Amino acid sequence: MLKKWINTIVIGMALTLSALSFGYFLYQPKASEIEERIPITPEQRITATENTMVEYIYNYGDGITESTYSPIPPYLVGLTCEQAKEKMKGFDLTYFSAEKITAVKELSGDSRQHYVIGEKNGYVAVFYKKGGGLKEMTNTPVDSLDEGEIEELSKTEIVGSGRLASILQDIES
Repeated sequence: MLKKWINTIVIGMALTLSALSFGYFLYQPKASEIEERIPITPEQRITATENTMVEYIYNYGDGITESTYSPIPPYLVGLTCEQAKEKMKGFDLTYFSAEKITAVKELSGDSRQHYVIGEKNGYVAVFYKKGGGLKEMTNTPVDSLDEGEIEELSKTEIVGSGRLASILQDIES
């Protein structure tokens, strides 16, 4: 009787091990599935396409950041991140996908977002501080402002387009 129990236990263990081995081989991942689980850096796989957009971000020494979007230049199409970095010397690529590339450039000089407010043809106007060129004309007549307000504004340097918009809104209201 004891021999029968031992045989039953041995056969049961053998069947269990066989079932486990069969299950392991049946559910063992294929080589392609294993490759997908290994972290692969974007530089090795993703390439820019003709539909990729590039966001250029310029950080100026005066604290102003300007950003523009444009279609990818033809010389970057088909390149990986590492290859694009070689072509875009001077830019730090902070994001890279088939849909979008973000290229950041640090500039030590000031931006062109330095303005003064003045008068042109009887209307409030905005001028670039550097070079004095006209940035925009408003529909606000100078004579609608309080006395001295335009003179005081013309002495104030306005830095940043957000600050300029706020001041123009105050003037025009």
